[in-house]
Amino acid sequence: MPHRPVLAALMMALFAALACSSPAAQPAVQAPAGQSNAGQTGGQAPANSPPQTISKVTYGEVGSASDAGVYIADAKGYFRDQGIELDKVRFQSAAEMVAPLGIGQLDVGGGAPSAGLMNAVAREVSVKIVADKGNLTPGFGFQAMMIRKELVDSGAVKGPGDLKGRPFANSGQGITPEVAIDAYLKSGGLSFSDVNIVLMGFPDMVQAFANGSIDAAQIIEPFATQASEAGSAVIVKRNDELVPRQQVAVIMYSPKFAAEQTDVARRFMLAYVKGLRDYNDAFVKKNAAKRDEIIDILINATTVKSRPLYDKIVMPGLDPNGKVNTPSLEESQTFWLARGIQQQKVDLTTVIDNQFTDWAVQQLGPYN
Repeated sequence: MPHRPVLAALMMALFAALACSSPAAQPAVQAPAGQSNAGQTGGQAPANSPPQTISKVTYGEVGSASDAGVYIADAKGYFRDQGIELDKVRFQSAAEMVAPLGIGQLDVGGGAPSAGLMNAVAREVSVKIVADKGNLTPGFGFQAMMIRKELVDSGAVKGPGDLKGRPFANSGQGITPEVAIDAYLKSGGLSFSDVNIVLMGFPDMVQAFANGSIDAAQIIEPFATQASEAGSAVIVKRNDELVPRQQVAVIMYSPKFAAEQTDVARRFMLAYVKGLRDYNDAFVKKNAAKRDEIIDILINATTVKSRPLYDKIVMPGLDPNGKVNTPSLEESQTFWLARGIQQQKVDLTTVIDNQFTDWAVQQLGPYN
């Protein structure tokens, strides 16, 4: 899908609007008979009742494999079944989504939690984290630590303790992979501050390994496999070994969408969780027919177009119930606070809203 630019000139205006606006008042909603309104922001319709109208929902995507739950639900008609027309909007990063989400210009966003997101929340940008969109379940370490092969072969770098002062590539600042990098370096007696962090995109890391301009990198699939097959770098540790079950990507709702379109927000989540379960059928239960079907969907939706490559890369973990790993996000913000990138601690109970995944799982039943 072509990128829809978010005009840079509007972004300052969006943040300014956030600074002087207050959340919209929530309409009073009568709960169905026998059900309490306590802890909820609106009424609900039974999942099996036909939607009375079609609702357009804008979804901010980064176009990665961890968007699989959304892509599957869209391709298989689960959103349509819930009366939702999905309008996907491409962003370069989750950071770009925060301001549009904050004022309701974007309904739903999918991206990595970050210090920037926590800083925005601390400034009363009431974005809600509502579901998992990527985690490091053991066996699903789609992020990895790599070292330039020449250094490994020569014995110049035998382990993380030999990386002090060396150029170490990462894709951004104030993001969850920093926690994994720190854990890797600590296993060799170093810390995050002991290496020379170089910021660059993942495709550039593959080239940088080839030309010798970086010595190590935290890299994501399929680029990890591509660099390894090119013979320029060696995978030394998968991130699921370093920070098991780390929460590396999330689904976020705008406060307006969560509060004023609560029924649609629930229906979106129901469709999304169905997509997550198909994904787990394919890659956890290893249902061959389902796997072929899901790979076809991902080939169509993502930049990984090679079917044989899916037999080589490690896929992201996606919780079949959409559950967010709150302790993992606590660990990440503790790290950012210690580095001074996050200005103040955020009470995650005000940010993470489990009501939507809880409702979806209640309708679908547990995933075995």
